[in-house]
Amino acid sequence: MRTKRYISLFLAALMALSLTACGRDQEEKKDKGSNISPTQLSEEEQALIDLLTLNMDSFHLLSFQAEGAKSLQFHVYELVDGEWSLLQSPGGMGLAAESGRIALSFGKMTDGVRLAVQSEGQVISNEFKIEAADDVSNMAFATSTLDKVPTSIELDQEIPLVLQVATSKNELRMYQVDYFGMPRELAKSGYEHIYAITVTFSAQDFGAAPSAPSAGPSAEPSPAE
Repeated sequence: MRTKRYISLFLAALMALSLTACGRDQEEKKDKGSNISPTQLSEEEQALIDLLTLNMDSFHLLSFQAEGAKSLQFHVYELVDGEWSLLQSPGGMGLAAESGRIALSFGKMTDGVRLAVQSEGQVISNEFKIEAADDVSNMAFATSTLDKVPTSIELDQEIPLVLQVATSKNELRMYQVDYFGMPRELAKSGYEHIYAITVTFSAQDFGAAPSAPSAGPSAEPSPAE
């Protein structure tokens, strides 16, 4: 429970600090077009992390500039028979501005995921948990997250933020998030579970966007080291 309280405190404080950082992020990105990339923390944000003595391996922070976007929506998938199966859509929001930040906090996604979004004074947060059909307690987990600086945003096209593998195999090979666009290639690994979290920025108002847009093609991804 203490860890969960620290996570909630951290995300709330980080998002509050982001209210002032958002304008700076927009200025830095306005000449780069629409994109999403890992957040460069300010001195105040790093000081907060140090104060709470948090392990940042479980936190994933992203900044976005999405020109023409009126909303965003998250989706959670599991790879089933070489195709992505939608598990849930854990949240989204209408955007009063085209820039903001996304925070994800999790270890094993079957233990729970917390996400938050901040944009122009708006803050939403949600928690969800993936329910595995079998026992994953003795499986090894490996995670890759969006790490390109920056990744271009195309409206109404899914952007993979996270891929997570759970397997009982001795050999564990993780793939970059770009492999979201190559589900049949991922299926060749034979891993018991492969999960994904995506975000879609839309030109439509929140609630009017498609509930499960199709994944776009991936440009020559390579396995993560």
